[in-house]
Amino acid sequence: MTRAALVAVIEDPSGVAEARRRAAALAERLDFGATAAGQLAIAITEVATNIVKHARYGNIALRCLEMNGIAGIEVLAFDQGPGMANLAVSLRDGHSTAGSPGTGLGALNRLTTGFEIYTQPGKGLAARFEAWPSGVPTASPGALLHGAVSRPKLGEQSCGDDWVLLARRGRHALFVVDGLGHGPDAAAAARAAINAFRNAAGLGAVDLIATVHDALRPTRGAAAAVAVLDPQRELCTYCGIGNISTTIRSGGTSRSLVSHNGILGHQVRKIQDFSYPFPRGALCISHSDGLSARWDLGSYAGLEQRHPALIAAILMRDHGRERDDATVAVVRNEEAAR
Repeated sequence: MTRAALVAVIEDPSGVAEARRRAAALAERLDFGATAAGQLAIAITEVATNIVKHARYGNIALRCLEMNGIAGIEVLAFDQGPGMANLAVSLRDGHSTAGSPGTGLGALNRLTTGFEIYTQPGKGLAARFEAWPSGVPTASPGALLHGAVSRPKLGEQSCGDDWVLLARRGRHALFVVDGLGHGPDAAAAARAAINAFRNAAGLGAVDLIATVHDALRPTRGAAAAVAVLDPQRELCTYCGIGNISTTIRSGGTSRSLVSHNGILGHQVRKIQDFSYPFPRGALCISHSDGLSARWDLGSYAGLEQRHPALIAAILMRDHGRERDDATVAVVRNEEAAR
């Protein structure tokens, strides 16, 4: 699991148990050990029970992390409940207004790494944290902060969307793909696109899209876009075909990037790249059409400065369409802490 995939809907205690079970299975696969796996289980139970008690409905997403050869787990929990009127009080160690099984949200600061909450009264809450088997590894030099969330169409098990961020010699290539339609065939097209992209990662934006186009000919096809990010030069080179929407957000203003019409693997009239500024601190936000394009980051006070994974979670929560596969990926021009 490379993308942050929704693993549980939380609306009753059975959802809490399912989220805990999925997290335990992933921790076992990553050789967490009993102590780290137990702490993860407590943390998952805490955030999921908080959703049941306060919001009645929400989601948990998990993503595998990797830093310097060590595997960890990112957890995202988000809901559209009442939010928190006094976040500082709620984060006090031991504070629990609903008799949760842990020792309150404040305990997550001790049990996890990078614990972060974004909330607006009356508009819900999103929380993010990381779990590692032992200690916290150092990020690779030059690694950029990023995060993403994917979910399949309501009623489907396979997601026809996917994404990947590859770093090579100071260059970062963000790729988002939307397989045509839904279900297993769309997911197969997305996997083929990701594999072709990985194998050609050193190429320029136009050649990357052309390579994916050729690889998708045996499939039902896809829409896709690549943003080649050069943090040092503060530059984004972008090439997109189809209904992937990408925006660069900087200094409180947003700029939409240009894509051409077509279906990779079938009909493409023109493959062309465009260059855009990507200043320090700027966000590159790319998503499939399973996310409405009518979002406005400016309506979320302070969200622009939060972790990209929290931004992705909240955009998915508020603007995702359940009738379609959906993916949103966010990269900030800011080096991850080492």
